[in-house]
Amino acid sequence: MPIDLESLFAQLTNIYYNHTIPTIAAGVVLFLLICLRPKALLKTAGIVLALAVAVYGFMLAMDMAGTGLSQKHEMIHKVE
Repeated sequence: MPIDLESLFAQLTNIYYNHTIPTIAAGVVLFLLICLRPKALLKTAGIVLALAVAVYGFMLAMDMAGTGLSQKHEMIHKVE
């Protein structure tokens, strides 16, 4: 379950084209936060990034565990 950057970019452009005004508004708000309160924004971004990495790691571990269980189940019920 590695990250596919091409798919992610396609989804982001799709969101932009479907919701142009809210996307631009979110970009302006983000820009203003960067200019006016960079320390608070960096702190929040760090927390969000840490949570995203933790969720990604958890999902990756669950995917690996599921693959191992399916292979074990396949080997147990293999018909010769």
